Amino acid sequence: MEEVIIKKYENRRLYCVDTAKYVSITDIRDMIAEGKNIRVVEKATGKDITKYVLMQVLLEERYEIMPEFFLKILIQSPTKILEQFFQGYFPYMFEYFLKMRENQMMNMQFPNMMFGQQQQQQFPFGGFNMQQMPNMAAMTNPTAMMEEIIKRLADLEKKIK
Repeated sequence: MEEVIIKKYENRRLYCVDTAKYVSITDIRDMIAEGKNIRVVEKATGKDITKYVLMQVLLEERYEIMPEFFLKILIQSPTKILEQFFQGYFPYMFEYFLKMRENQMMNMQFPNMMFGQQQQQQFPFGGFNMQQMPNMAAMTNPTAMMEEIIKRLADLEKKIK
């Protein structure tokens, strides 16, 4: 992925070298949302200040997502603990959260398959066995399942009469 270089001048203006235009924090947010890899450097010193600008993007564009109590904890906590949390624990926790969210979205897209999958995950070597169920295909297909129910109801009505 191509890197977009942005230079920060002493007057605090941000200049995108690729487009030869001044950019705003919102423009930087949009570039990142588009998947561009940006790097921000101070014009005078050449120092990489990308993290600083990314934090600025978060603070200006998404400040409402951080609860006040969490911000206070961040300010009160020693730097070493924050480093351990954000470099060691947070990436794994966030990755796990994203995977769980993805699984939930998949289960919402295929709700009829969810029950069997959950049972199979909980009891992979026994218990609920999908192969032992004769009408499992009908359960994963709502239309076929409804047709089966209607057929059974008709059969029951015939027996009652």
